[in-house]
Amino acid sequence: MDEDAPDGLRDAFRDAIGLFVSLRVVFGLFALYLWFTNTLPAPCHFEVARDGWSTIPPLADNGAAFPLVGVWQRWDACWYTKIATFGYEARENSVNFWPLFPLLTGLVGRLFLGAMALGGLVVASMAYVVAMTGLRRLVAFDFDDRTALTTIVAISIFPTAFFFFAPFTESLFLATAVWAILGARRRWWALAAIAGLLAGLTRIQGVFLVLPLGWEALMAWREAGWRFRDRPIPPAGSILRPTVATLAPALGFVVFLAFSSIVAGKTPLDTQEAWGGTNFHPPWEVVEASWNWAVTHHDALQAFNLITLILFALVTLVGIRRVPVAYTLYAIPQIILVGTRIQPTPLTSTARYLLVVFPVFVILALVPGRWPRFAWGLGSAMLLAVLLSMFLHGEYVA
Repeated sequence: MDEDAPDGLRDAFRDAIGLFVSLRVVFGLFALYLWFTNTLPAPCHFEVARDGWSTIPPLADNGAAFPLVGVWQRWDACWYTKIATFGYEARENSVNFWPLFPLLTGLVGRLFLGAMALGGLVVASMAYVVAMTGLRRLVAFDFDDRTALTTIVAISIFPTAFFFFAPFTESLFLATAVWAILGARRRWWALAAIAGLLAGLTRIQGVFLVLPLGWEALMAWREAGWRFRDRPIPPAGSILRPTVATLAPALGFVVFLAFSSIVAGKTPLDTQEAWGGTNFHPPWEVVEASWNWAVTHHDALQAFNLITLILFALVTLVGIRRVPVAYTLYAIPQIILVGTRIQPTPLTSTARYLLVVFPVFVILALVPGRWPRFAWGLGSAMLLAVLLSMFLHGEYVA
């Protein structure tokens, strides 16, 4: 099927909606069951008690709002709700969190009469559908329809996939990144530029999109028959459009640095000290520190993060020759970033950060045979239930 045809987009959207509804219902019923056990802490229990906030965002902690919405207000979600409500306050370290998600949360939350927690859930949900639609189209363009469908299912049942449905940035970042790469791969440079700019405003990792977009720009120039030494110089548009798209993620990055410096007197680079420091370490030191921590503290979550990092790195390296170069240029910088940081604990939040590294799921979808995919899916689903339970009980999963 021609993926440019309306049917291609319609089928991708239909599958994304089907996955969303299925998983949203399962996660919602699971949350309701845990709520009936009366073991779930109040929304933002840690931040309200420990961070010394002078302003408290709206908390969905009463009546039906708690089991339906408030149970998802954990950890970073609380910061996004706070920013959506009060903006970036000079006394806080809130500029560590990038602006697009809280901006959208605030807009949607105000449509729901100030229900910011609900606004965050709606934004994450809509972004998930957009992300899965784009990912399905991208993979179908580069491979085939079966691989595309397997990919979106595999990423949706990964053990930390519930973050796609919580008020976190995972779904929004994946949506913007996938559509930016799809736009560049299809030479739809306006789409690539807009999505790339939005990715640069969603997470600090968005700046890495200059690599895959830059590669696709070089390939586009080459396909047009242009070389740097050619004369005459080709039409300006054939150079300018790919260049703008390539630089768009960096523009988003720079714009927020300037904005945060003016508004809050500090940038996300300054506030990193509050979230584990700015030092980088050789990957082998990080792996050793993670292993020692897991053994010393009997920390199963630390072991899971370590296994996830190693698995993603190995799959990415093994699959280099199986996927487009742009995929690899998207994956490697993100894996390197989390693999060189020793935060309050080694590899903190690694399994969540790597959730958006979609090329790994594409490579796994290419593995022949049903049984390997079935075993992977079953193991992922079981771990997903465990980590979701921990998250809803207020434990720090990521």
